[in-house]
Amino acid sequence: MKRFIHVFVAFLLGCAIPVFSAQHKCGTIKMMEHLQNKNIRQVLFEAKLAQSSQSRCSDDDYYDSVYSRNTKHFQIFYTLQGPHKTTLQYIDSLEKALEYAWDFHVRQLGMRQPVGLSFTHHYEQAVKEGLYPVEVLDLEYIRDVNILFDEPCYKCFGITLSGNEGESQLFIENDFKHISLLSPQKDSVTFNGKTCSYVRATEASFNTTHEYSYAEKFMQGLRVTTVHELYHAIQLRYAKEINSNNFWFEASASGIEEVATPDIDDYIVYLPFMSKITGTPLPKMNEPYAAGILFLYLYNHIGHNTDKLIWESFAKTPTETFKYHFNQVANKKKLSADSLFHDFAIRLAFSGKRTAHTDSSFWIDDDQPLWPEFDIFKKEGIFQVDPLDEIAYRFYSNGIPDLTQFTGRASAVAVNADSYRVRFLPTSNSVDSTYTEFTGKSDFVIWVTSRFGEGERMPTVFKDSTIRAYPTPWRHGPLCFTPLPQNKDYIEIRNRRGNLVEKIKYDNYTHCLDEDQVKSLFAPGVYRFRIGSSGKLKDFIIVY
Repeated sequence: MKRFIHVFVAFLLGCAIPVFSAQHKCGTIKMMEHLQNKNIRQVLFEAKLAQSSQSRCSDDDYYDSVYSRNTKHFQIFYTLQGPHKTTLQYIDSLEKALEYAWDFHVRQLGMRQPVGLSFTHHYEQAVKEGLYPVEVLDLEYIRDVNILFDEPCYKCFGITLSGNEGESQLFIENDFKHISLLSPQKDSVTFNGKTCSYVRATEASFNTTHEYSYAEKFMQGLRVTTVHELYHAIQLRYAKEINSNNFWFEASASGIEEVATPDIDDYIVYLPFMSKITGTPLPKMNEPYAAGILFLYLYNHIGHNTDKLIWESFAKTPTETFKYHFNQVANKKKLSADSLFHDFAIRLAFSGKRTAHTDSSFWIDDDQPLWPEFDIFKKEGIFQVDPLDEIAYRFYSNGIPDLTQFTGRASAVAVNADSYRVRFLPTSNSVDSTYTEFTGKSDFVIWVTSRFGEGERMPTVFKDSTIRAYPTPWRHGPLCFTPLPQNKDYIEIRNRRGNLVEKIKYDNYTHCLDEDQVKSLFAPGVYRFRIGSSGKLKDFIIVY
């Protein structure tokens, strides 16, 4: 990490060019990860000590006059020259975007008001009492960047800087342009007789969902950025010190973008990171922005106040995990957190082109046809489902899942061209009847598994404990016997006349023969079976 700090110092002087991710980001969590357990005053003190050795030009030398715009709730600081320069038209748009974000979060959602720092970080300006500070600048050249970050905030749109007692301020990108890594363009400014060089930001950031430049349509970039960053400032009113491992900090701020600015769809660029790693717990994803779709599920299907309740729970016990707070809110609404998360997983299986199989009321969000299809693992025959860690889900298609060792919840979804049917699987034994019901009556079956909390292994004590063969009559596919007692180890099969046909060994609650085995053992007709060498014989039919 030290290498990146030194590279960035050279970068400011126009020497070396590092390589970074192509996706634009919110810089807040990057900074929090770097500043974990540090007081902001300590950080600024370290910055002053380090500054003299970095360059003959200080941060103050890259701008001259600092202007201020006061709005109903904000004080915006900006400059019109140098690497941080912006335009009055840009500030006009920013004023509108900020006030809209405030109105949406505070008035409409009823969230706490953000509380601003009294002195700004970059331009070092006093803030008028009662107003919230916002500084407009090129975020790649933010003051003390090598102290605040462990690497440059490349392609960042905004940052929320936290102080003490829940206070904060916003940094907003000045033009939605970033430095070119392939063809950097050197420039310089001269203020008060001192000339300082830098590399100019020339490449525009893009909205890849709708293919336009944020540098040209900067109002769109300002709308989505202010909604996101101001939500961070509000989160800090509930949990003054956000743990950088708290994925919900970024996920909920990403989700609120779609609710407050539904036409921009900037969050969709992150969903491919999530769709390819089904089975990975949401808190362990590299891109927490994508998990904002869980926020959308809660907002659209559980209640607009759900995330407010989650953050109010954080305020009471800030050191607890998201799982704990989600449970608290679900209980308050007299719902099951495990069931809610499982319902989210079922709906998520129908994304992208798969939304054609469902009606729009089933979707998590109206944008769901634009989402990538989440990975479904194709299976054949009997297969063992993979174990899941907490707050994770996985999808399978076709085959017959063995859930006897699974901890979590499971459902089956029968899918046809323009319809679907969902069957919840309360026990591992529920698979057989569901498989029989869906086989031959659907184009394919999606088996949905999820796990939210610690949970317990799916029960193997059944309300209907009758031992049976399925499907019957058998025509194709596996032939299964269940629930099998564990104090015996073979199935005895006889023909209609009572002659022994086969003894089949088993070692689980359910045992299945594949199609080739069935045809090799049985001609079409009526057969009888029992477990072990005694007891009543039960019928099953073979037809092919």
